[in-house]
Amino acid sequence: MYLILIIASIFIEYIQCLGIELIDKKPKCVYMNAKIDDQITIKYLVIGGISQDVQIFFFDPYNIQYDFQSNEQQLKALYSGKYRICFKNNGQSKTLVEFDFDILGIDKNYASKNDMIQTKMNLNQIDSDFRWIQMLQKESYHREQTINTNLINLYQQLTISTIIKVILFIVIISFQLFIINQFVKSQDKQFVPV
Repeated sequence: MYLILIIASIFIEYIQCLGIELIDKKPKCVYMNAKIDDQITIKYLVIGGISQDVQIFFFDPYNIQYDFQSNEQQLKALYSGKYRICFKNNGQSKTLVEFDFDILGIDKNYASKNDMIQTKMNLNQIDSDFRWIQMLQKESYHREQTINTNLINLYQQLTISTIIKVILFIVIISFQLFIINQFVKSQDKQFVPV
């Protein structure tokens, strides 16, 4: 699991944009929070489709729509709240739109202190859960090893027991044959004609 986290943290550095796959003619939206007078920069690129088929809509918290003139647009936030950027595919084929938005030029790759504290708490909880899982796995492994050892011992005991039974059977048969042979010999001696 640590390996997955390390690999994920390496690849997060290389993520430069988000992507939305537009399959049908329904708009797909992404929300962002902005404050009054924040500078919002939005860039998008249509991949795997016809760019003229893709419409972009940008709405402020009061649902006022702003038009886009190009694939890179800068806007000034007039209100505080959730802004919405929506993409709609009017064409027939599915289309992928990659986009990026930046508020005040703040680098999105850095989290706030509260985010880091929450992430650290989440990672600590995950670490604790994995230790618990490891403990259960070790317990299960030891239990399986004990069961395997007991089965091997039982098999050896059954094998030895079977060998002893066969030997005893042979000894008892041999003894009975010996006694029958002695009896027959004694009977032959009694009825020997003189």
